[in-house]
Amino acid sequence: MSAKTKASLKACLTELTASIEALPEDVFSDAKGRQKVQTQIAGLKAAVDTPLESVNDMCFQPHQSAAAMVALKAGWLAVLADGHPKTAADIAAIKGGEPELIARIMMVLTATGVLDERGLRTYAINPVSRALLDPGWTNGLKHFFDHCAPVLLNLPDYFARNGYKVPQDVKTGPFADTWGGKNTWALYEAEPARGEVFHSFMEKWKGGLSIWFDKYPVETQLSDAYDKSDDVVLLVDVGGGRGQCLEEFVKQHGRRKNRLIVQDLPDALSPAEKLQPLGIEVMPYDFFTPQPVKGAKAYFFRGIFHDWPREACQSILRSTIAGMKPGYSKILIDDLVLPDVGVPPKGAFFDLSMMALETGTERTLQEWHDLLGSVGLRIKKVWSSEVALQSVIEAELDS
Repeated sequence: MSAKTKASLKACLTELTASIEALPEDVFSDAKGRQKVQTQIAGLKAAVDTPLESVNDMCFQPHQSAAAMVALKAGWLAVLADGHPKTAADIAAIKGGEPELIARIMMVLTATGVLDERGLRTYAINPVSRALLDPGWTNGLKHFFDHCAPVLLNLPDYFARNGYKVPQDVKTGPFADTWGGKNTWALYEAEPARGEVFHSFMEKWKGGLSIWFDKYPVETQLSDAYDKSDDVVLLVDVGGGRGQCLEEFVKQHGRRKNRLIVQDLPDALSPAEKLQPLGIEVMPYDFFTPQPVKGAKAYFFRGIFHDWPREACQSILRSTIAGMKPGYSKILIDDLVLPDVGVPPKGAFFDLSMMALETGTERTLQEWHDLLGSVGLRIKKVWSSEVALQSVIEAELDS
């Protein structure tokens, strides 16, 4: 939005008002309409800000997360969880710290909407801070602040030293360059506490994504089209961590007499006894090795391939193909599909994060076709949401 006239701003505001009026009373029930409003609000701000104000916003981006991390680590946010407003002096008396420092940190959080301000140096929890106090989201912020931020800060120097080329090897990529030669998985193995932060965040994040079978018609494409013999495997969640995707599958579609299996590295898996009552098997597995489960109806990958560059993805796919039954098995990929142009900020930020942390990438539809076709797979269909980049790609062996 380039026009800066009063008339153009009023026109933008009229469009925004119309979009708001079109929302239902429960605005969160209309994801598509709400996304339209969010886009228009962002466009209106971009239109009314001067270039210098936009640059200032860029300069001050780290401040909010730094203040939030201080308040979380000191326990100052947790004190507000009971819903009763408290002054800086009250918080200091309960958790320690100088009231002056508490007030200055809380000033950043009230200014950015993380907390509500109820008077002079008086603070109250709101939906944002309550969400932030959830252990999974606390660990999400901790992961980005402690693990990711140092890598992003290193990017300008890393690319200058490496000829401004896209990193292709996780062992020498930006993360390893920042963390003394360790890639993410090596760091988490060497320092299990860091790994626990990451896995806790992943469990919460994946649970908050749109459920893959909300987009993919399980009954017609999967459940009605598989061999129903007792020992047949219906679904393998490859790299499925603590099994939250299969847990949700069972909740929504009921227990099946056929096998459901979650696979991941031993440190990432939930204890078997947690998932066995749901009929879910737990199997330690490295997806760079040949798939040991043969002839499953579907091999499911959620948020896996964006972690890896092309050659690594080809290796994972070839390992999976080794277990597939031609004409029967399929691969289901729950991942982002970027548009060719006009990528929204969320998609762009994810792509930069994946490149920095894993030497991975978010892909366009054509890039998905190219990747899968390079190992003898073809995309049968892409099942997408109207309001999100997250899609389910259904692929099968190209006979």
